[in-house]
Amino acid sequence: MVGKVLTGNGITAYGNGAYSLIDSDELSDAERDALQQLCHQRLDAFRQQRGEEVFAHR
Repeated sequence: MVGKVLTGNGITAYGNGAYSLIDSDELSDAERDALQQLCHQRLDAFRQQRGEEVFAHR
């Protein structure tokens, strides 16, 4: 699972039933927006490659 891998590598933390980005409060609004845009781009590319069915189980 992605969350476990990111947490194991010290990128995210898990608490209260959700994952959070470590030190995200140090990011500027522009950096946060850029990171969010990159995540959306990667998800879109993944969906194009694998199809929407990849998330059908959720």
